[in-house]
Amino acid sequence: MNPVIRGAGLLAIALGTIAVTAGLVLPWTIAGSRHPDLVTVAGIVFLGPLISGLCVAYTRAEPRRFRLTAAVAAVAGLAATLVAVGLARLVEPSAGVGLGGPVTVAGAAAAALGWVLLTASGPGALPSATRPWLAIVAAGVVLVIVAGFGVDYAREGRFVDSTTAGDPPPAGGDQTWPLPYVGVQLVGVHDQLAIVRAEDGVRAVWLSSGAVAWRYLRSDLPTQTAGLVDGTVVVVFGTDDGVLVAALDAGSGQVRFSGRYTSGKMASVHGAGKTVVLAGAGIGAGDLLAIDATTGTLLWRWTPARNGGPCDVTDLATTAETVAVALRCRAQGVDDVAVGLTATTGAERWSWHTVQRSATELRVHSTGDGFVTITGTSPRRAVFMDAVTGTVGTRHDPAGALAVATPSGLLLYAEPSGERAHLTAVDPHTGTVKWDVGLPGLGSHQPLTATTTADKAYVVWRTPDGRLRLIGARTTDGSATEDRTITCPTRCPEVSVAATPAHAVVTTREDKATELYLSVT
Repeated sequence: MNPVIRGAGLLAIALGTIAVTAGLVLPWTIAGSRHPDLVTVAGIVFLGPLISGLCVAYTRAEPRRFRLTAAVAAVAGLAATLVAVGLARLVEPSAGVGLGGPVTVAGAAAAALGWVLLTASGPGALPSATRPWLAIVAAGVVLVIVAGFGVDYAREGRFVDSTTAGDPPPAGGDQTWPLPYVGVQLVGVHDQLAIVRAEDGVRAVWLSSGAVAWRYLRSDLPTQTAGLVDGTVVVVFGTDDGVLVAALDAGSGQVRFSGRYTSGKMASVHGAGKTVVLAGAGIGAGDLLAIDATTGTLLWRWTPARNGGPCDVTDLATTAETVAVALRCRAQGVDDVAVGLTATTGAERWSWHTVQRSATELRVHSTGDGFVTITGTSPRRAVFMDAVTGTVGTRHDPAGALAVATPSGLLLYAEPSGERAHLTAVDPHTGTVKWDVGLPGLGSHQPLTATTTADKAYVVWRTPDGRLRLIGARTTDGSATEDRTITCPTRCPEVSVAATPAHAVVTTREDKATELYLSVT
């Protein structure tokens, strides 16, 4: 048995020495590819590979002191491991833990283990038969696998707290809403789940019970934004030199991919066919990033700039083929422009300019086969353009202060009015009003936000005393489907709504609060 232990020990020392050398060459941080200082590197090299090499030579010359020499080398290897561990722990998680530190730690620990095995086995010859060497190689493979899991845990696993969804709760057992959750953003609704983003990650909540179905949380990075793209929750975490993007199956919480990208701060997530588009907002928005929704591969990046200067990103909308970006450029006066980018390559397809006489920013809405830009305040103007060619079509005057597109391609407008609050559907291709319905009792209310799903639209209105009303209507004819009061502790300045054909979900949140209230119809 001793020859096998002796051979396994020598193999562990060899693998550990190689790993320490590689770890000191590899970067210890992802951001900036930083390495330890030379004094610390020299200390690890001295305590690890150098002393190991000297001890191997000494044991060959003085076999009578084999165990003592091996014990000294084991203690030195343990010291190198502790130094490497202490140094690796100094790496800021926001900079990203590179391979260098964990590989160095694993290598130093493997070498120390090898010397412990040699101390136990004592001096002697190595095995000569094939079977003992197979056992030694198997032990080496196990050591490499264990080290691999350890490196992965040190780089990623120790920061992640995630679960996946089990079976949905049984039908019935209606929950009393609203319920408070840790969160800052309603990401969306998928099947029976509401997805909520918090500063530490995302959680999915069963609509039937209010229980958390799955979660993906990180202790090392704060979230910036998240979005629901074709059954995938895409959550963006901020890092020292960009973002970390994790894509999760919306139904189960299973991780589909995770990757880091160099960028500025992101404000929104959008889907364009099989492409996920990440965008900043406002002044200093930075580059747009496009990522393959299946693999996480970076497809393209695009800089919002015109006439030699950067532009503000004021809005963004997508179709399956085109990404429309609304910009305000100031390099040569104020220029509001919408730019159409090919979803798969980021190439510019078209651009559309407008001159505004107000501070109102350009807005853009997707209507399936095209986009509608909305400019101005009084009067307001809406222009339809083809998604692929950018060809300008019919213009119309928006029929309300709040606009939202329907899956069928109509634009719905909600308009407050002391005389007649109303909801109007307009065909953007022709500018024709398809239907117009009055909303009695809403004359002093203000529309805050809206969403559409299948053949339903939901609009959240605020009453003069701060209460919220959720008004539902059929997108086919405007007939009423819902009229509910949403409980809100105060005026709740942040309100969001999302829906499936079966449920509407409203969240309210106080300014800068880290908790939101979720209500489900």
